[in-house]
Amino acid sequence: MRWSAPGKLVLLGDYAVLEGARALVAAVDRRAVGRVDAEGPRTEVVEAVLARARAEGAGVDGVRIDTAGFLEPGGQKLGIGSSAAVAVVTAALARGRGDELTFEVALEGHRDAAGGVGSGVDLAASFYGGIVACRRQPAPVDVLPSRIRGLHLTVVWAGESASTSQLVRACRKAETWSRWMEIMTGLAEEGISAWAKGDRSRFLSVVARYGRAMAGLGRDAGVPVVTDTISAVLEQAEILGAAAKPSGAGGGDVVVIFSESAEVGLEAAARAGVRVIDLAIDPQGLRREP
Repeated sequence: MRWSAPGKLVLLGDYAVLEGARALVAAVDRRAVGRVDAEGPRTEVVEAVLARARAEGAGVDGVRIDTAGFLEPGGQKLGIGSSAAVAVVTAALARGRGDELTFEVALEGHRDAAGGVGSGVDLAASFYGGIVACRRQPAPVDVLPSRIRGLHLTVVWAGESASTSQLVRACRKAETWSRWMEIMTGLAEEGISAWAKGDRSRFLSVVARYGRAMAGLGRDAGVPVVTDTISAVLEQAEILGAAAKPSGAGGGDVVVIFSESAEVGLEAAARAGVRVIDLAIDPQGLRREP
């Protein structure tokens, strides 16, 4: 028996989801694939999820999960939710099913491993697939259309990994944290509404404004939420009539570019000197593999 689950990209709601806002999150077609194996690696996430599964009366001796899809050819790990996907797959293997309780086991175990922090929206995307809008989990999850007609997604690598926890801690200390959270919460809701209605131009406007808000938060906190490289991506996207923002905490990891043609996204990446990552929205979440 094998199960798989996708990674994720945060499209809107970064940071603000920690203060109760809704986030717009996409599942992406890099999947963690696992099977039951008593000799599998005992990672912190796997052990925590298995412990939660045993508390629910289910469990296995161990699992082996392949996360090679979350690495680039050079071995660079992408910040697209590998640990969340591992948690979801582990819970499915332990329980032998993909129901709501499996999601709860994955969420609680993942949070145990992270010391009680994390929004859980990455697990929601991994479990449900496609595009979801949701608050910090557990909470209702709205599954939205997987695309907007005429809107193209380009994902790029901004050159370095970043510590989400360190960036969040620093940003929370900014005197303007509450003001930025209010702004980002409003933008996230506007963007979720635009996505649900298929309003391409409005969604592009929100993405551009959200990217600028993240840059402002970072400046006020004294940390590079939007690095020079990311700033170049945002600038070139705007020049070409597209929109871009970091996905997640920023700091140099993954950036999403939305445009009305695939060529524009690729041109923005080329002008900014960043590498395009072969990623697409995956409409399927947790699934049992043949």
